[in-house]
Amino acid sequence: MIQHTGGKQGTPRTDTSGGGDVHVPVDNETYDLLQALTSKLEAIDAYRTYMQDGSDESAMFRQLAQDDMQHANQLLDALKGRLGNS
Repeated sequence: MIQHTGGKQGTPRTDTSGGGDVHVPVDNETYDLLQALTSKLEAIDAYRTYMQDGSDESAMFRQLAQDDMQHANQLLDALKGRLGNS
């Protein structure tokens, strides 16, 4: 299990699932960006499914998907910036 240390900026995460500490090659901030981007992409996929259901809320799900797409692009840009500086 990878633990979020919440510690100092740039601190690598630690995997303690095997009984010992193993440093993971991703710092906390990069991990947070990856996780947030993953959550946004999963939400966008879910909203698209809900829109296809043809419910009365299709317009709302379309708007939510568009909003999350904007947020996903912001996260992706930030992630590219972090990885470009590695």
